[in-house]
Formats: sequence, structure tokens, C-alpha cells
Amino acid sequence: MKRLIIASLLLLGACNHPQPGVRIETVEVPVPVSCLPLDSIPDEPPQVADQLTGNAASDLVIVAASALELRAAVITMRSALMACASGGG
Repeated sequence: MKRLIIASLLLLGACNHPQPGVRIETVEVPVPVSCLPLDSIPDEPPQVADQLTGNAASDLVIVAASALELRAAVITMRSALMACASGGG
């Protein structure tokens, strides 16, 4: 009988621990926001591989023009990215 009482007290003592309470908390989550409208992103310049003839002299003119178009597109995109990076978008 003595053992039963001691075992009961031990079991009841084990149940007497504080339960963690429920805590409601507001957490702000960062959400990505577009810094520039889609219509301000320049289109990719057309590819010129299908225009090449195999003649180095004429291909040089085609490739040079394409390089200038690509450079202009990169300058436009870089200025847009700089505006986004500085928070100006």
C-alpha cells in the first residue's frame, strides 16, 4: 500500500508542470516589390547568327552593328538597375 501511495504521488508530481502558453505575435515578413514597371525593360536585341554569310568582311559589319545594339541595351538595363539599387524605383 505504501508503494502504491508513493507511486501515485510521483505520477501526480510529474503531471504538475507548467504548460507552455499560447502566444500570438505579429511578425513582419519582407515581400519583394518590383522597382520598375515591365514596360521600361528593353527588349533583347535580335540575334544575328542567321544573317551571317561566312564572308568575313560582310559578317564584320553585321556583328559590329549587333554589338552596338547589345551595348545600348546593356546601358539602358544598367541605368534601370542603378535606379532600383538606389531606391529610386
